[in-house]
Amino acid sequence: MMNNDFQTNLKPVLQKIFVVLGEQDREQLEKLSLTLSNLFSHMNFTSHLYFMAENLSEGMPHLEYIQKNIMAFLKENLFARFYVNFIHRVPLKTVKDIDYIFNYYYQPWKRSIRAFDIESNEHREAPRLVLMPVVVTDRQTDSKLLAGLFDRFNSSFLLPALYLNTDMFFLTKDENLLMKAHKVYYGHSNSAEAAEIVSTICSQDILEKASPNVASRTVLMNAPCPAALIISAQDGMVYSCMDTFRKKESLTNIYEEHVDTLMAQYDQYHKSNSDCLECRKQMVEWFSSLALPKGK
Repeated sequence: MMNNDFQTNLKPVLQKIFVVLGEQDREQLEKLSLTLSNLFSHMNFTSHLYFMAENLSEGMPHLEYIQKNIMAFLKENLFARFYVNFIHRVPLKTVKDIDYIFNYYYQPWKRSIRAFDIESNEHREAPRLVLMPVVVTDRQTDSKLLAGLFDRFNSSFLLPALYLNTDMFFLTKDENLLMKAHKVYYGHSNSAEAAEIVSTICSQDILEKASPNVASRTVLMNAPCPAALIISAQDGMVYSCMDTFRKKESLTNIYEEHVDTLMAQYDQYHKSNSDCLECRKQMVEWFSSLALPKGK
């Protein structure tokens, strides 16, 4: 059995980083990108990066800028693998929009990682950089048009996911659309605010990974959540978990503090936090109250 002192001295290894993009200026974007680059060395070999944008046209240029540093890190660290999740809305109104939006935004995004796709094919291994568009739906969403866009995603080896607020659960009746989605996230309310979406994605991932282990009792409900950071690019505030993000209890500011200071503060929080049990109870209550469809 592992020594308790050794466990206490272990540094947290980040498994996820959420970034809520905003209207940051060029200087802030450069600082954000540099901070993320320095945080990558504190992450697990296989990690998820989530970038949330208000809309596709404003978010994609920022993501592409940051992704250059992601690729640079992966080229220097051959054992690392990142899943880049881009959370956003898509303005689909006509069939022509599918071609335009895919060709203008998503195809260049996919082409930018061609070197990693070639590497994957040559070595017959899973790709070390995977792009995952997460589409946030609303009342204007046409399921047939969205299914058409998802066809384009899948044919280009982009792994699409759906984010559904409670008032959009009717889309789960569209089996054709669900079959094309790599994953479906179920919101806890009708809100599409950043805090709600981040909380939903984070909590659903935690519960899905914990569920297979509950029966065998290899997981404790009061155990700390997987190490993660949530960054608000708009004001630079950093949050240590989804609960602190909801409560707006920031850890530090990336535009003011060095990454080493940030991680030292996170380490201290990670060791002292005692609210995990209450937080996980809330997660279970959220999802048990939802009339989720069977299957996905």
